[in-house]
Amino acid sequence: MKASRYISWKHHFICLFLLGSIFPFFASAGADDSLIVASDLLRIKNVVDLQVKPDGSELAYAVKGIVADTAKHAGFRYETTWYVNKIASSARAEPLKGDLQFTQILYSRDGRRWAIGKDSNKRAQLFSFPAGGQPSLQVTTLAQGLGTVRFSPDGSKVLLSSSYSLGDLAKSKDFNAAGMLPPWASEKPGDRNHASLLGEPGQEDPDGNVAGINAYLKHDEREGIAKVTNKLQFQTENSTTGEIRFTHWYILDLAAKTQPMPLTQGFRSYSGAEFLGNNQVLLSVETENGLHPDRVVSTDLVLLDLDSRKRETILSDSIHRYQVAAVSASGKWVAVNRGRQNSLTVGELYLYNAQNWKGFSLAVDRSLTNVQFSPDEKSVYFIASDRGGRTINRADLKTGIIRTLSSVEEGIGEYWVNGQKAFFTKTTFANPSELYRADANFKNAVVISDINSGWLSEKNIGIAQKNNFRNDKGLEVDYWLLKPANYQKGKRYPLLVEIHGGPASMFGPADASMWHEYQYFRARGYAVLFSNPRGSSGYGEAFLKANFKDWGAGPSRDVLEAVDRSLATGTVDSAQLFITGGSYGAYLTTWILAHDSRFRAASSQRGVYDLYVFFGSANVWPMLKRYFDGFPWEKGTRDILLAQSPTSYAEQINTPLLIFHGEQDNRTGPVQSDFLYKQLKYLGRQTEYVRHPGADHEITRSGNVGQRLDQLLRTYEFFERYRH
Repeated sequence: MKASRYISWKHHFICLFLLGSIFPFFASAGADDSLIVASDLLRIKNVVDLQVKPDGSELAYAVKGIVADTAKHAGFRYETTWYVNKIASSARAEPLKGDLQFTQILYSRDGRRWAIGKDSNKRAQLFSFPAGGQPSLQVTTLAQGLGTVRFSPDGSKVLLSSSYSLGDLAKSKDFNAAGMLPPWASEKPGDRNHASLLGEPGQEDPDGNVAGINAYLKHDEREGIAKVTNKLQFQTENSTTGEIRFTHWYILDLAAKTQPMPLTQGFRSYSGAEFLGNNQVLLSVETENGLHPDRVVSTDLVLLDLDSRKRETILSDSIHRYQVAAVSASGKWVAVNRGRQNSLTVGELYLYNAQNWKGFSLAVDRSLTNVQFSPDEKSVYFIASDRGGRTINRADLKTGIIRTLSSVEEGIGEYWVNGQKAFFTKTTFANPSELYRADANFKNAVVISDINSGWLSEKNIGIAQKNNFRNDKGLEVDYWLLKPANYQKGKRYPLLVEIHGGPASMFGPADASMWHEYQYFRARGYAVLFSNPRGSSGYGEAFLKANFKDWGAGPSRDVLEAVDRSLATGTVDSAQLFITGGSYGAYLTTWILAHDSRFRAASSQRGVYDLYVFFGSANVWPMLKRYFDGFPWEKGTRDILLAQSPTSYAEQINTPLLIFHGEQDNRTGPVQSDFLYKQLKYLGRQTEYVRHPGADHEITRSGNVGQRLDQLLRTYEFFERYRH
């Protein structure tokens, strides 16, 4: 059979096979039922929140899964279920039943149980949620709804955040009681002294005076006929908006059962608030420097005394963003994240003695998250992204000595620890998510959930093997090779090369988002290769900066070196190489295609292909300054951006390419894919373009499930057209 006829026949057969096997009830996709199939995506569940009673006697956790609606084609929805587990009981945790549509369960430090849920107006509010079957009780009725909750050490008070638009804040009796106007210019052309905020709505009249026309145009905006913006940062992840929003905080005295009282004021956002003892609060607030909120790059750390309402600025330099990461039980120690907005750094975690605000930075060249002090206040725990894993670590507050308590071959997520025991979630190559109990050193761990392990016990799961090499900059690059299912020594298999986004992201055993895709292609007979080329996170600041002004050539050498080393194992067929990536991974995929012809076919998803256009198409446009030290109109930058753009080399791309983009993706902008597709199509290349309506940049991680399956299956089907 001629190759072209064979490919055409195979294409139609696979399409019929896929349609018949996955819809409507996802029948078996192969002879070996132990292998991962596409529909197993619907079976994967993840622990997405973990809360533990202060004494460790009870825990609550949320499990996010997928529910099928068989009445609709590709009809699925995400569903989150909360479980409460009495640690002293041997009974399995049971899901909460009834009409308790809570989005979170919380414990105050005095051991009481609370919840955040929706009121009759669909706004989030605080509820008491006692044990023993007693009914829940709505505690707050905040007009703008509730965001974040923080309890005082004695449980007598609670901090509550709420979000306000500029218009609502200007009229708010709580957070703008004096009726002040913003001290910064609105950036609305011709709007002198914020006249647009002061004006009373007039009578609508499109044929009347300016006041009547303004009232008419405001009505247009309310009805969605027009969107008006004067913001620099007007793109959200999946839409656009001209609205400026501010986060403010209330304090509620739970013992006195009074109404929430406003704690903050003014036209700045308070991004964080934490109790320091029972009578002081630490606040992270945008620096007051006369600039529009879109242009403020720093936050200050302010200490507020609840009795006197005296404010004291603790940390401020107009350069860094200071955010409280954790406060010890007595309030003696405070952990503070210090970072620079739009800078290519890993950030720093400072530990301060709150008595004198003298502190030191933890000597860890990694991004640190999930900080917790030990109950005895002798140490601090934190999660570090490290070489493909996420490790739990403990630092001694007296000596600064750090001990890593888990392996880089797994990913620790949520955790809680006291002097005797720990609870935590974990991701591995064998299982995307389970909940564990261990001792205080995170040893002797036992799994206490069964959200994936049950159905996975019947599945053939592959474990990727880790390798590394030194690149031309002397940096150690990690890569993993996952052999195909039913691998036979001496036989060569197709290879799928996967490239991560970011660029400051990381593949490895800690990444649950790619778990299903890796196992699916393995089951279909592909070896799967993924790596962390220069510019990835998890390897320190020098590694992170190694792709500065070099998004293409340097990182591609790292990826292709991993390919060459995989070929040398004898596992891979050099004539059957395929490549795919999303976001920055799509960028690097197409860069490689323009400079290397070894791949039979490729797929790029929601990518960046023209860095000059990126400034206007994406809501993450400040990345241009971070990685290329300038913007398109600045001297020298335009040439760098064009030289670093795959679209500049479209004529050199001859590999068949499948392009995906969500139509609501403002992280990169679908115009990026429009541009590349038109170039390749005009040049007569083998290219196909798939747009997913309503999808944003998170489509493959948390997007519409039907579209997630569609993208996976279309990628596989496209590659099969060129596989032999």
